[in-house]
Formats: sequence, structure tokens, C-alpha cells
Amino acid sequence: MQSEQARIHDVVAGLSEQLSNRESQQAPDPHNQRRAVQAVFANTVNNFHLFYQAAIEAGFSQSRLLSQKLNGLSDVAGLNNYQTEAMVFNTRFQQFPFVIALCESTVEVQFIYSLAIKFNLPIRVRAGGHDHEGECSGDNIILIDVSRIKHFSYNEKDEVATIGAGYRFYQLTPELAKYGRMIAHGTCATVGLTGFIQGGGWGPWTRKYGMCCEHLVGATVVLGNGEVVEVSETCHRDILWALRGGGGMSWGLVTELKVKTFELPDEIHRFEIVWNALTKVKKNTFIAKSQCPTIDVLQSWERVISAADTGNLLGTNLKISAIAKDMIDDNTPYDKLYHPCTMYGYWQGSEKALREFVAKEFASTQGKRKQPKLTSCKVAGKLKGKANSFAKYSYDHTLLSNWARESLADQNIPLHSALDKEKHAFKPDYDAPAPHKITSKLVAKKGLEVQGYKQLLETLTSPLIQADNASLGLFSYVTLGAIVGDYYHNLKESKNALGVSFPYRDALYTIQYQTWWNESIKDKLEQQNNSVYVDTNRAMDWISASRNAQIEGTYGAFISFKDASIPTPVYFQQNYQRLVDIKKAYIKDHYNHLRTRKTII
Repeated sequence: MQSEQARIHDVVAGLSEQLSNRESQQAPDPHNQRRAVQAVFANTVNNFHLFYQAAIEAGFSQSRLLSQKLNGLSDVAGLNNYQTEAMVFNTRFQQFPFVIALCESTVEVQFIYSLAIKFNLPIRVRAGGHDHEGECSGDNIILIDVSRIKHFSYNEKDEVATIGAGYRFYQLTPELAKYGRMIAHGTCATVGLTGFIQGGGWGPWTRKYGMCCEHLVGATVVLGNGEVVEVSETCHRDILWALRGGGGMSWGLVTELKVKTFELPDEIHRFEIVWNALTKVKKNTFIAKSQCPTIDVLQSWERVISAADTGNLLGTNLKISAIAKDMIDDNTPYDKLYHPCTMYGYWQGSEKALREFVAKEFASTQGKRKQPKLTSCKVAGKLKGKANSFAKYSYDHTLLSNWARESLADQNIPLHSALDKEKHAFKPDYDAPAPHKITSKLVAKKGLEVQGYKQLLETLTSPLIQADNASLGLFSYVTLGAIVGDYYHNLKESKNALGVSFPYRDALYTIQYQTWWNESIKDKLEQQNNSVYVDTNRAMDWISASRNAQIEGTYGAFISFKDASIPTPVYFQQNYQRLVDIKKAYIKDHYNHLRTRKTII
């Protein structure tokens, strides 16, 4: 008896022949043209069925090969496993792959990828799922999910950790801390290491240890032809260089990373300083307190990160919230604007030393009428009596707490003051998925200077921002992430050093424009009857306007803060052409199957 797949194939072939003959006999007809395209899609659907059948027959577990029709029960009432696994971090995107293959090894990744290519099916690869444009998934594709590849080992001799591609930071940091070691991880607990390091890897350690990609020393990669290779500084050297900040997916399917670690400091404090906190002036309307002009906060922060003697500040970012222009007098000069500002920092040393540092370095932002609020908590340090044991460090998840994202509760309880009575000043934040839009720029080595400051603050004082946005749970702001610090001040490489493809070593800091909404469960449950949707279109327009705004002293864009509207060469600057050449020469991907909108080609 003819199989269902064979029968579908025959039907598709017959339909294609019929349409082809019809087109050759008469003038083009819109209906026939539409049917011809549908016939092509029917062939793709048939190929998916053949792919699925071949995968099962080869022994891939059906419980880990999820489709809309073939799936299992999940632990979420009302959803099956396919539906739960399909969700990505940016819930503005909801995509429907043909199948989600939950791979547990390099061999499985190689098999699923090769089988997808055999049946001419597009693929995507997902580890943490934090791609801000949703490019880690897609419709009608084979989604290769590597989140279950979680082997880990540490080599004390060379101080290198071998890490499976599925690790997220909240899972990885405790494993490293067992050995008193760490890597230059990011600030968001649920981000996957694999995509993070290929994007460059900015985080709370950047000033001290640079971008995470600086420490990638090896990887296991499935190339475009299905071949598995081990890359290192001596083998497939150009591919390793590309993996060090050249963006995800372009260089193959990464299943394992080897990362050089560093010793955990004896004591680390995480802190926040808030200026100009939002204050309710009437129902649903918040304005910033007039404590300190935004420009004074920004310039003080810039001086601190650029200084050569502030090495104990391991990493920092500065969040500046956008405000409604109609709440500001049109004649107000830019240096008299007050935006809510929060500095997030990661300090190596005692709390006493931290407070002395803040009092000295931010003296110009303080005074009788403009005292910022400093909150801190110890998040890591050596344990007493554990000097000769690997388990000698505590490393608290609060270091991965929210470095920018807000909730509505934060507006009524500025700086988490209600938590001051608790053991920790910050709640761990595991970055619940939420709809959002992001874009970015970077500040060049020379800095912004007067015109650049004015232009930046103008983007943050916008008619597209509404005074009631905060009360609705709609938040728009920039986060400025420090790159400059001890690591890049002291970086000296030989001419033969491999280097990194991340093109912004000389930048002072990133500028990341963000707008988020529906962050609380209450907001999500309201679905389309949530009042936040009154203003989301304008907030998205604010992102577009900010992207296109001229800000002297800025350039480029950061691929980890992906905005599909930015041309790919802008992300990779002076390294773009070399990355294109490496993709063509070494990745063995003749038809560019390893492709999303923002891959290198």
C-alpha cells in the first residue's frame, strides 16, 4: 500500500505538472499563479513529513521531536509541549516551526541539521531564546534547540571551563563558583551563554575583564555541510575569531564552548543609585523629581568609567528614563532637564569602600536638596574556614538581578525601599519573557561632547512618550553600558594575537534604547483589554525615531541588542568584510542555510 507521504508527493507532482502545462497554454492567470505557489508550499510540507518520519526511524526520540500535531502534555494546564517550547523571550513574536528538535548532544544536532538540509528545509538554532528580533525561531522551519546540552567540566591546570551550549547564566554561575571561578557573564539570568558570547558578551564584569568573547578559547561546531569541527587558536583559527563577537548562527551550530575563567574576588557588592525618581503628581501621571540635572549625572558617570583609578568598579550601566515632552517647558535648556536616572554597579571590595567611592566620585550630584539614594548588598565572597576547599565562595543570584527592567511596583516604591528590611536589598530577577523593542548605538572614544549630550537628551524628552505610560506598565528608557575600564586600558596584544571580531573595543559605552510592556502577570492576563496598548505604537515609534536620530560622537550598533532595521555592516564595522570572507571560505555553507535576517550574509 502506498504510504501517505508517497501519495502526497504524487499529488504535488501531478498538480505542479498540471499548472505548468496550463501556464504554457494560456496567458498568466492570478488564480493559477496562486495555486502554483501553493503547490511549492505543499511540496515543502511533504518534505517536512518525510523529515519527521526519517528522524523517528533513525531513533530520534519522538518525545523530543515536537510538532503542532505530534506532541506531549506539558506541566502548564491547557498547553501541550510544542506550545510551551515554542515561546521565545520577546513575546512580541509568536512563531510556529514545523518541528522543535530538543537535542541533547553534538551528534543529535549534526543529525537533525543534516536531515533538514537533505529535505531542503530551513533551520533555526536556539539556546537561550533571547534574540530580541525573534530570529532564534521562525515559521515553517526546523528549530534545533540546544538548551538540553548541559555538560560541564573545569580544568584546574589551564583554568578553562568546558561548557555545553545549553547553559543559561543562572544555571552556569553556581557550577563555576564551586571552583571559586567565574566568566564574564551578563546581567540577565536566563540568557544562554552561546548566543551571548557570539554577540560579544557585555555584562557586569566588562570594565575588569572585557567582553566575554575575549576569553573564548575553543568550541565544537557543526559546519554548513554537516561536518563537526573543533576550533581553537591553533585549529580553524579564523572560525574562532569569528565566534568571538561575529554574531550568532553564521559560523555553524555551536554545541560546546571552552572559556578561560578568572578567580572570584574576595568580596563583591551590587548597588544602585537613584536620582530624580518618578513621583506621582496626580492619578496615572508621574514626573521626575528635580534633584540633579540629568547632564550632571551622565557626565559624572562618564568620568568614573573613563578614569584609570576606578578599577574596583567591575562593571556598571546607567539607566535614563524617557520623559513626556509635553510635561516640560519648551524653553527648558537641555542642561536643566531632569530624567529618572539609576546607576547599577558591581563593586569589588567592602561596603564602606563603596560608599566612600560614591561620595567622592559623585559629589557633584549630591547636596542638601539632591541626595541620591544608594542601596547595596553583598552578592559574593569567600566563606570563612573554606580556604582549602573548592566550595569556598558564596555567589548569590542577586548579582543577576534586574539591571534596568522595571515593574509598576517600582514606581510606587522607589529603589525597592520596602526591601531594605530584608536580608538582601534586591530580588533575584530571572527576566520573565515580555514584549519589547530595542535598538542601539555606541559612544566613540572621544565621547559625546556638548552637541552629543544635547541630542541624546532630546531623544529622551519626546512627544511620543506619554506622562501616564509608567502607570500603564509601559517603560521606555536607555541603558548606557560601560565598556571602557581596566581591561581595555591595559590591553596589549602582539601582532600575532588572534584578537576578536567584536568591533567596539575602543568604545566608551553602549547606548541601548528600550521599550517594554506587559511585564507583570496581571498585565498579561488582561491580554488585549490592557490599557497599555493605547501607547505601545507611539513607544515603538520612539524607538524608530531614536534609532534614526543624529547624536554626534556615536556610531555603529551592538548585535546583541538586535534591531532588524539596522543594516548588517553597521553592526560589524571594520570587521564586516573579513567576516563575510570567513563565512564564504570556511563554513562550507554553499546555499547559506545558516541564515537569519541579521547573520553576516
